[in-house]
Amino acid sequence: MSQQKPNDINDTSSSLSPKEPTSTSSSTSKETEPKPVVDQVEKESFSDRWKNNKFWLVRGSYHFLRTVWLIVMAIGGFIAWLISLLFI
Repeated sequence: MSQQKPNDINDTSSSLSPKEPTSTSSSTSKETEPKPVVDQVEKESFSDRWKNNKFWLVRGSYHFLRTVWLIVMAIGGFIAWLISLLFI
């Protein structure tokens, strides 16, 4: 049998030691740091501005039009459901 060399725990190999940067640029050049990401303020949507408007007429027209839209979509969904049942 061949003899194995015991692992030396105190051995400091070059792979574990910190290495110097191997940059080819001159040391006088300024390092570029990443720019911080600026949080962009999101604008309110058109419908949110109507819903939260200080004028009651604008708020009322928003709620009226939204109600009409919901009714139209519900009737359209029901009709689509009926048609899909007929052509199965």
